[in-house]
Amino acid sequence: MTGVRRRELLGAVAAATTVATAGCNSLGRTLTGDDGDDPESVTVETIDASGSRAGSTVVPEPGRVTFVEFFATTCPICASQMSVVGDAYRQTGEDVQFLSVTSEPVGLTVSREDVAAWWDDHDGGWPVGVDDGVALARKYGATSIPTAVVVAPDGTVAWSHTGRTTASRIVAEIRAAGGDSTP
Repeated sequence: MTGVRRRELLGAVAAATTVATAGCNSLGRTLTGDDGDDPESVTVETIDASGSRAGSTVVPEPGRVTFVEFFATTCPICASQMSVVGDAYRQTGEDVQFLSVTSEPVGLTVSREDVAAWWDDHDGGWPVGVDDGVALARKYGATSIPTAVVVAPDGTVAWSHTGRTTASRIVAEIRAAGGDSTP
């Protein structure tokens, strides 16, 4: 392969990678939040989708371990993590608050129905919410997606991770924070 053809090929691969991962890194908004240990809760709108009912939930729920996964419908890594998060959810007891939230500008670039359809298409089976105004993302410093956060019953962040992870790691971090992992 000539040097010119190789550069063209590498350029095409780089461009394809950029397009494929668009929306997976930055939430696209500047977040100047705290370290997540603010005891104040955030009310998150939940939407009607598989395993989720329209309404709202308070995050974190006082006295419970909370798991939050930040995602976007445009993120292929988030889509691939859905089965991982689902496995962790099925291994987690009822004493753990479990929630996935999108910080996408719902109502502008994506509708609630689009989020619900994506959720159903990717086998979501636990509560899903909309982080309107990115208050929750700001609280936990979630500037990239996917980001997983485990919050201890006292409201402090016990673990935070951006990128791919495993169900066993999520469950281990929930247990370490005091959550029961017996469904």
